[in-house]
Amino acid sequence: MKKYMNIIIILLIAALLHGCTMDTSSKKTDKAKSSKSNTPVTEMTKKASEGATMTQGKECLLMVNIDYEENLILAKYSIDVYLDGTNIATIQNGRNYFGSFHVYTGQHELYFEDAADTDIYKAYPFNIDDSCTAYCSLKSHLDSIEITQKNITGDAICPQDKHQWAPATCKVPKTCTVCGATEGELADHVPGTWQVVKEATCQEKGEESTKCTVCGEELKRPIDKLPHEVPKWKTVKKATCTEEGEEKGVCSVCGAEVTRAISKIPHTPKDWVIEKKATYSEPGVRVKKCKVCGDVVETESYSLTSEEKVKWLKNNCKGGLYSKIARDPDQYKGEYVKFSGKVVQICSEARSADDVSTYRIATKSGYDNVILASVDTFGKSRILDDDKITVYGISDGLYTYTTVLGSTVTIPMVYVIMYE
Repeated sequence: MKKYMNIIIILLIAALLHGCTMDTSSKKTDKAKSSKSNTPVTEMTKKASEGATMTQGKECLLMVNIDYEENLILAKYSIDVYLDGTNIATIQNGRNYFGSFHVYTGQHELYFEDAADTDIYKAYPFNIDDSCTAYCSLKSHLDSIEITQKNITGDAICPQDKHQWAPATCKVPKTCTVCGATEGELADHVPGTWQVVKEATCQEKGEESTKCTVCGEELKRPIDKLPHEVPKWKTVKKATCTEEGEEKGVCSVCGAEVTRAISKIPHTPKDWVIEKKATYSEPGVRVKKCKVCGDVVETESYSLTSEEKVKWLKNNCKGGLYSKIARDPDQYKGEYVKFSGKVVQICSEARSADDVSTYRIATKSGYDNVILASVDTFGKSRILDDDKITVYGISDGLYTYTTVLGSTVTIPMVYVIMYE
């Protein structure tokens, strides 16, 4: 006797589903099964088949769910499953199967066979009625397939939440055609052609009605009031650029006094006014205000022109800061500064648009108060030794270098924006 190892659980769910046909491929037939030796279920198979043929009642949907428990010893074996003689699945070790099949109400048969040994089999007859759940639990052995529980009936359910939903209507929410489960809300009514049952006037709303084409329920909806007919309007409050005006009139249909608003008039803007001054590197903000109410009616940013930038640098770059920068370089880093002096050394010259030239410039007579100037000169006239020059730019802290004699010198460094 070989060791018990594998378990197959089969859940069968039946529910109403009309108008579909079975689409399965037959691999084994009742005739092939009946030819097996020592088959104790041949008559059972025959009776089940005859029952299904004789009972041509309602067509139902049979839901089949099979779980084949994994077993390392029996890993090379599989189970063939037949419904009324038609192979519906071959379940490998450790796999599962789900399918749906159309059958008539009446007697049917599930047949299980070990694919590795056709002498190991079992047949299970069951009956399908209008709402039936047939369930059986099987144990697979090397020499038999044992049904341990069967023919449990109750309300139809869908295994593994495999519902087959019919869309919601105004009568019922979304409904499973197999087990009858519902989900969500009712759908909106589907109105037919609307008919006016009460005309709208300028004093009362009207009404129109129809019937739902699905459930027949009567549906109604209002018709908005008609506008008053005022032949002449009189202004009682003039509109301004800050407040709406008002005018009145009398409806020629109902005689009611009617009031309506007059839209605000446009603002009257003044010329641009600078709200935030632009600098060399940052845009400014300017606004237009209304001449009447003073509200800001337009805002825009603006930048200096090339000529304005030159003027700004000359007016805003501070001179006379050499000693202060030399003493407190971090305090003045980023400040716009101005230095005038003589070029005492050309340290480097730009060889491409990405390079800058560097010069040592003495801001006092002789070689006193020297700064290191970083200048964009590529494509421009060269700056030569002894040239007198005024530079405008941004203080960039201190620069330290070693002289030819080996001493260390620290001087202020300026990133030059413009020079002359």
